[in-house]
This record gives sequence, C-alpha cells and structure tokens, in this order.
Amino acid sequence: MLALANDSQQKKDRIKVSVSLVTFNHEKFIAQAIESVLLQEVDFSYEIIIGEDFSSDRTREIVIDYQKQYPDKIRLILPEENLGCYGQKIFVKTLEASVGEYIALLDGDDYWTNPNKLQQQVDFLDNHPECAICFHDVNKIFEDKADNSRSYNDFEPQEFSDLKNILKTNFIPTCSTLYRRGLFSEFPEWYCDTVCGDWVLHVLNARCGKIGYINQSLGVYRVHSNGLFSSMKKIQQLEEAIKCYELMNEYFEFEYNYIIKSEEIYRYLTCLSIYREEGNFKQQQQYINKLIRTIINHPLVGFTAIVKFIKRRILNKHRLHKWWRKKQKPKLLTHEYSSN
Repeated sequence: MLALANDSQQKKDRIKVSVSLVTFNHEKFIAQAIESVLLQEVDFSYEIIIGEDFSSDRTREIVIDYQKQYPDKIRLILPEENLGCYGQKIFVKTLEASVGEYIALLDGDDYWTNPNKLQQQVDFLDNHPECAICFHDVNKIFEDKADNSRSYNDFEPQEFSDLKNILKTNFIPTCSTLYRRGLFSEFPEWYCDTVCGDWVLHVLNARCGKIGYINQSLGVYRVHSNGLFSSMKKIQQLEEAIKCYELMNEYFEFEYNYIIKSEEIYRYLTCLSIYREEGNFKQQQQYINKLIRTIINHPLVGFTAIVKFIKRRILNKHRLHKWWRKKQKPKLLTHEYSSN
C-alpha cells in the first residue's frame, strides 16, 4: 500500500471535509471528477483521498499526475493489486484515511456540476445538527443514448427523511452524499461482500440522525457499460438488494424486520414478474417458494407488500403512458401541420 502526501497533525485538525474518491478503469472520466472537486469554492479546508484500485488503463497515471500538481490537497491510496470485493475494500480504506469532520463521496466516473456544492452541504449540516447525512439531486446521464439526461429519482425526496425511508429504498446518489464522520465504530464483517455498499453506509449513518435533502441538482451520475451497479440487469440489481436485506436484517438483530420483510416480498414479486416474462420457469418456482414461506411466517407483512406491489405497477404504467404521450405529441403535431 502506498500513501502519498501525508498531512501534519495541525493540518488534519483543521480539515472540514474529506472527499472520498474511488476509481477503477476510469481513464475517460477521472480527470473530470477530480477537476469538479478542485473547482469547489469554499471557506474551509478540504482534502481529496483518492483510492485507485489497480486499474488496467491509465487511471493510476492520471491520479498520480494530479497528486503531484496538488500535493497539499490530494492523498493517494495505491494498492499493489486489485482489492476486488466490488470496490468496497478500497472504498473503506479511503474512509479510514479521512480526517475531516464531514466526508463527501464521489466515484471516479461521476462529477459535480456546481462550484458551491460542498459549501451548501457543509452549511446545511452545520445548521442542522439533527442530521447525520445531507444529499442533493443529480442528473442521471446515459452514455449510450441520445436522450440521456433525467433526474436520479422518480420521485421528489422529502426535505427530511429517516432510517425507515432509507431502508425501503436507496434514494441517495453516491456522488451527492455528505455525512458526519465517526457515527459508527466499524463496518459489518460482510460489508465487502455486497455490491450495495453505499446503501449500507447510509443505513448505518441514518441510525444516528436524520437525512437532509437539498432540492437542487449539483452533480451527475453517469450510467455506462462499465459501471459496477448500473451495468447490471434489473434482475441482478434486485437479487443484490434482497441479499443485502437479508444481511442487514440479521446484523440489526431483526429490529427493523417488518420494513425489511415487506421490501423483500415486494422484490420477490418483482423478480417473479421478470422471470415470468422471460419464461424462466425454474427461477419462477424458486421465488414462488420464497414468497409462500415468507407470507406464511409474516401474513400481515405479506398482504401489505402485495398491495404495494400492485399499486406501484399501476403507477409505473401510468407514468410510462404519460412519458409515451409526451414523446409522441411533437410528432403528431408535426404530422397534422404538414398534412394540412
């Protein structure tokens, strides 16, 4: 392990924000990510901890060059081999190396779009001591599509939410996160075995305070073919979430069992629906069995989850119809005008 630009204790004591930037094979994107941090206009000191997980492209060369240009601002964590585990091991190392009062998160393929982003979030947490986390909206862009920008969430998050909300679904974009360092002592032993590491981190932090939301887009979440989670098929994402629920439920000693079981059942139903459309009868039967076992053991939770599933399906069809109508309207108007 190689760490560059070690800070003096005096500098550590006055750092307000540590930016954790994890990167792997991001040579096309990493410079934009780093520059978006360096362009921040703030009235406090911050550091950038870059964890470069032994990329096979020029990512390491690029981050070393940036560190040489900004030795007092950037520290590097450079393992001599890829640490694997979905990038969670290198992520944890950047967090452990952070010394700021607050920690901001950024992946090497995302970037911030507003030079006041960090200042706004720091001011928010300074003024809301009841909050453990602060986040904001981001634009979601798709590298392989022309019509490639939309809001990250399909709904408007509440100004203040809590643990129950974040347990139901992860509505916090990683690149929008700022949280108070040191809210929990250590990560669960299984943490590095799950893809949904950022979600677990939010849940652990939300046990110590509320989640504040800034209703403004201040960054970009990039979806591309090499993205760890975004490149997965929908069914893979659902199954990873189910795995995460099972691990969290046991870790929290079933304190939030009602919420977690409800969400598990909802995802069982979604997986069942997908496998039915694909004609995968073996997987269908697997989820039918899971549903039966869970509903027998938790009938009230099961009924609630089934109602929720039906309501969401109806709502999603309505949203899709509205989107289709919106896309078709300009074409219809053009056709009507030309035919007259």
